[in-house]
Amino acid sequence: MSLMRRLLFLLFGGVFVYAGAVKAWDPAAFVIDIRSFELLADPWAAWLAMSLPWLEISAGLAVMTGLLRSGGLLLLNACLLVFLAAILSAWARGLDIRCGCFGSSGTSAYTELLVRDLALLGLGLWLAFGRRRQKP
Repeated sequence: MSLMRRLLFLLFGGVFVYAGAVKAWDPAAFVIDIRSFELLADPWAAWLAMSLPWLEISAGLAVMTGLLRSGGLLLLNACLLVFLAAILSAWARGLDIRCGCFGSSGTSAYTELLVRDLALLGLGLWLAFGRRRQKP
């Protein structure tokens, strides 16, 4: 495996380890962010706020370490698709959301969120399905 590919695994997984850790540190703030999307009622929003950070951390570590890497990539890419759908849904309904992606930061700009998540999804899909060079 090339050094560049290894670094990209570390970067991609590290983004989610960091994002999950920030959310896990303050689940009460994260549940407020989740509620801003107006997609889940309580107690489901609270359950998501308590479980999603740990899913992100464990899947990110899997991608970084190589232990169950394919499963980690599958989970994180699926999460990114769900995140994109939630963002687009909130935007279509004209909501003023707080993403909570990397901790609470006030209202979120839709374009920035979409570009960031699409870039991460592109990288994640490339890491999962991109051609691997094999040595002859």
